[in-house]
Amino acid sequence: MSSFNAASTEAPPSAGQATVRVFELHAPGAVRVGARVVPAAGALLRLETTGVCGTDHHIFAGRIAVPTPLLLGHEVIGRLERLTPGHGLVLEDGVAEGDRVLVAPGVPCGDCDGCARAGRCLDRPCYGLTMGGEGLTGGFSPLMSLLPGSRIYAVPEETPAARAAFAEPMACVLSALRKAFDADYVPPGRGGLVLGFGALGVCAAVALHASGGPVTVLEFDPVRRALAEELGFATLADAEEATGSFALVVDAAGTPAAFASALELLAWSGTLVELGNFADLGTVAIKPSDICLRDLRVIGSGETLYEDFAPAIRLVASTPVALQNAVTEVHDFAALADPSALFANRPVGKALVAFA
Repeated sequence: MSSFNAASTEAPPSAGQATVRVFELHAPGAVRVGARVVPAAGALLRLETTGVCGTDHHIFAGRIAVPTPLLLGHEVIGRLERLTPGHGLVLEDGVAEGDRVLVAPGVPCGDCDGCARAGRCLDRPCYGLTMGGEGLTGGFSPLMSLLPGSRIYAVPEETPAARAAFAEPMACVLSALRKAFDADYVPPGRGGLVLGFGALGVCAAVALHASGGPVTVLEFDPVRRALAEELGFATLADAEEATGSFALVVDAAGTPAAFASALELLAWSGTLVELGNFADLGTVAIKPSDICLRDLRVIGSGETLYEDFAPAIRLVASTPVALQNAVTEVHDFAALADPSALFANRPVGKALVAFA
């Protein structure tokens, strides 16, 4: 386990130390306002907006174990407030202090077999997910410390925050599609079916749309289904409405039952990209013989690859889909007295925390 995950033994703030208001997770279901010290040295990010991810909801509900105390929030867009000499950050070409950026959540540990042999860390400390203690290592804070090894990517000034906030989950989707189809992400004209139209499903539909092929969204919830239609996607309310099989299905629904349905909806030699089940929500019966006899491919994806962040930023900035309309909740960080309100319900689309 990385040393970044260990609980801090730092003393309380001393007189004269600058602090910022933060939202701290102390246990499942227990998130509250706190204050943390602003470090006097090291790279700093000033937050513009942080997305509230489905993973944050799972952590809050206790379905994913994390060290506490913890600052949640790993989908961050902000401005480089401070770059000190020897900062150790891995900056995209041309990025400098004062620039608007996205921070990739995971920081390679440098010690594991993955770092040594494959170039992909198997023990990444992650902002807002695994970095416990008293540091500013999550996005539910107006300032965030940036650890050496962090990957930093430019975000165009003209890209609205309501689009830029989708870049991190879009990178997750693109990495999954890369694992299925290499750097093309989706073969030209392929299109496909997306199960579920939460924030990850929105990104999957936009990524498939970029291939030029037809995109259909299967979503049981009528409000989310209406959002998919507003964004220009064909929709189904039930799997039984599907009139044919799909060469590509992306499961972003986040339930074991959806995975089983996705297998049934695939055409012969089709590909299922599994993106929804990041927490253990139980099991479901499937027939492995279907995978063999119909030559199906099942691609699971948990790791987001660094090479997919810049393409994700370009896609959310340029897609003709009105992506910003999928932001359905914006919480003013300074005005939010009870941060548990962030988890009171699952939003129709994307929820953001906005900083002045």
